[in-house]
Amino acid sequence: MDNPIAVSSSVSVAYLQGLLDYLSRRGLDTMALLESVQVSPQLLAQRDQRIAASTYLELLGHGVRLTGDEQLGLHLGEAVRPGYYGVLGYLIMSCATLADALHRQARYAALVGNLGRVDLADEPPRAGLEPQVVHSWQPVLPQQKRQLSEETLAGWVTFGHWISGLDIPPTEVRFQHAAPADTAEYQRIFGCPVLFEQADNALVFPKRLLATPLGQADAHVRQTLDAYADRLLGEIQQGHSVLDRARLELARLLPEMGADLQQIAARLALSPRTLQRRLREAGLSFNQLLDETRQQLVLHYLRDPTLELTEIAFLVGFSEPGSLARAFRRWTGQSPGEYRRQLKQR
Repeated sequence: MDNPIAVSSSVSVAYLQGLLDYLSRRGLDTMALLESVQVSPQLLAQRDQRIAASTYLELLGHGVRLTGDEQLGLHLGEAVRPGYYGVLGYLIMSCATLADALHRQARYAALVGNLGRVDLADEPPRAGLEPQVVHSWQPVLPQQKRQLSEETLAGWVTFGHWISGLDIPPTEVRFQHAAPADTAEYQRIFGCPVLFEQADNALVFPKRLLATPLGQADAHVRQTLDAYADRLLGEIQQGHSVLDRARLELARLLPEMGADLQQIAARLALSPRTLQRRLREAGLSFNQLLDETRQQLVLHYLRDPTLELTEIAFLVGFSEPGSLARAFRRWTGQSPGEYRRQLKQR
């Protein structure tokens, strides 16, 4: 099988800043929050740097708990600003039309964070309804799915209104998770029917809106930022960071000889102490890196129906399937078998 760890899940520091700014406005001590996940505040000055996705998700979970706001994701999306999307935000603003902007957003989404897959496609025709398009987002990790999907779709609506100047609500919004007890905030933010327990997380809107010209279009700026975004995306996809390289080496070693800090450090031509320090800068300990790498591998391998749990356990360095099952329940709250059955239903 192809190596599924070619690109590790990570989030840009610019996007992390959006979460911290919002939590600060809610009265939380964000420096203490960063310290709790072992991220140095100095990292915030390096907006092109990235942190592990698991660290962002942990901070998001802390935010929900400390604010008591179960709809924190919605409110984060509503508060999004162009700068939180980094280079991608300014590239989208420079596009000629909404269609150009959305295609670039899908192409370069990983620059903000590769927490999910973005797609733009035609919605199946419906009687009595003009042609529609569906802008969808599928999470790749099991943690904080509700908060992430709500943050993503609310952010798209907020940013879309801002760059287009249109105050037109979507035709429909869909979420995969179950409906909360109170849906008033969804109506306020989206202004359209919001459906739950659906097959996708998506915004549906009239296709004609794709031709909307954007007020800050600038062909020269777009060309310059396209080239820059291409270079940044290439670096992410090639796994240049120590975090990516360490994850790749772990994936290779797990079936053969298990996980060992000294071995990984040697393969990266680093001392164990230097490797630990570089991982801490990305928000991870070595044990957390091991756990996250195993999780991503298992989620990938479970998509192959020919692989037995015994084989998957071996491939990720567990001594027997029971250890895999216990770890999987800790990651996702369900058994590997339940997860596979859900995949078949999609």
